[in-house]
Amino acid sequence: MGDFYEILGVSREASPNEIRSAFRRLARLHHPDVSQSPDAAERFAEITAAYRVLSHPDLRTRYDRGETVEPAPPPPRESRRRRAARVRAYKIRIESIINDMLEAERREAEFRAEAVLFVVVGWLSTLAATAARPSVLFGANDGWVWLALWGVGIFSLWYLARRLWVMLEHYTYRQTLLSVTEPAVPTQPFSRSVVVAVLLAGYATALVAGYCLGAVVSAWEHRSFPAFGALHDGVLFPPIVLLLLSHLHRWEQALRRV
Repeated sequence: MGDFYEILGVSREASPNEIRSAFRRLARLHHPDVSQSPDAAERFAEITAAYRVLSHPDLRTRYDRGETVEPAPPPPRESRRRRAARVRAYKIRIESIINDMLEAERREAEFRAEAVLFVVVGWLSTLAATAARPSVLFGANDGWVWLALWGVGIFSLWYLARRLWVMLEHYTYRQTLLSVTEPAVPTQPFSRSVVVAVLLAGYATALVAGYCLGAVVSAWEHRSFPAFGALHDGVLFPPIVLLLLSHLHRWEQALRRV
């Protein structure tokens, strides 16, 4: 095999970039898949061997000193089976990541739907219960009925408070004192105090609107409409309605996943 510098057509002071550029230019000319010359394979092997020596700093130094240097072996080629297995594993990983993202989006959509259900149905059921006063359907002497209703109502209030707390933790942040050295950047979209104020204002508005609606209808029918009774129903029945609708919503979501 001749002089490696002559094979690549560069000087002995050539830089690594010049050696790399010469190899690429010669490889495009003498590659067996491109060149029609009968000795293209032999010529390309010489060019490759020269580049492997001159592109390696230690081998080039030894070659310049006159030592006999063997070209660095080419990196082992990956078998077709291993390459297919690696591609398959990569596809499986990508599909797993996509499935996790879709699952997270599905859970977020379900949680958002439950939050909207609590807010909208809570306000509407408060207005309806205050205006319609469903307690008139039960007699004043039905002690066991009222005991059961208040038992369910207290449990519903406890359940409602737990779910509202989870939603507040998910969607709101607590306002803290600002720090110059470590400014706090909230990840949730809303302030907790603002959301709580909006919820209470909506609930109070629903109570007032329900009472006014019930009073207008009762006056038109020439009936009395006690404020305490309206307030009683506006507090007792909406949590029970929310408890029932929340469980129906969860059962419906569970059936969709089956």
